Amino acid sequence: MYRCVRCGRPLTSELGVQQLECECGSRMFYKERPNMKKIVYAI
Repeated sequence: MYRCVRCGRPLTSELGVQQLECECGSRMFYKERPNMKKIVYAI
């Protein structure tokens, strides 16, 4: 899922569209990534 940088709304249009644009007019988006816990084991 992608969110708008300016207003934080999730992207509602499909990814196949040539020009992605939010309702607020912004064209910058970031991809939300799931929270992952990293475990580092020491030897």
